[in-house]
Amino acid sequence: MGTLKEELRRKAVHIALGLWVLYPLVVDRTGAFFILAFFLLLTVFVFRPHRWSAPFVAMAREEDYGYGILVGPLIYILSVTVCVILYPVFISATSIGIMAFGDGFATLVGTKWGRIRNPLNRNKTLEGSVAFVICAFVATALAMSVTAPLEGARDIMALALAGSLAGAVTEMVPFENHRGTSFVQRIIIDDNFFVPLVGGAAMYALYHFCIIC
Repeated sequence: MGTLKEELRRKAVHIALGLWVLYPLVVDRTGAFFILAFFLLLTVFVFRPHRWSAPFVAMAREEDYGYGILVGPLIYILSVTVCVILYPVFISATSIGIMAFGDGFATLVGTKWGRIRNPLNRNKTLEGSVAFVICAFVATALAMSVTAPLEGARDIMALALAGSLAGAVTEMVPFENHRGTSFVQRIIIDDNFFVPLVGGAAMYALYHFCIIC
């Protein structure tokens, strides 16, 4: 039961990080890089089990104690940074929302109400995958309604749906079965790294080729 509580606690932090979807209202791309650099320094050099035990315990998985680094948040930060580099500001913001709200609520729903195993990944449930799409869609659509340079609700909903579906499919990939032994492979071969990138890519492709073309 303790393990379940710890996982739910981590997912609560996971969801809270979804506030990043609103960063275009506060800072530009340059400001976002400064914020990410600050949190990268915290993750790598400050939040250590022997220094700041409370934040470490709140976000750490068992494997993190072997590395001495919060691997989950580190993956998050690196993925967000790549999204900020590759995509327009409003897409880079909502791409992390897909991961934060989609994956976060998928775990909560799947743990509480999940009964049907997802045929694409037996470690996940269909109820959780459906929750991923719905929660990611709602969160990204609401965020884009105040951050995206779009006038029509149809365009916003199309982008949010494309990103949410792409993110949900990516989240079904059993990355944990294909990791190597190196620290770099552990960071990169992870759904937290790829879901924002793939969801952002789907939104950017639709925006670039179908909406502004």
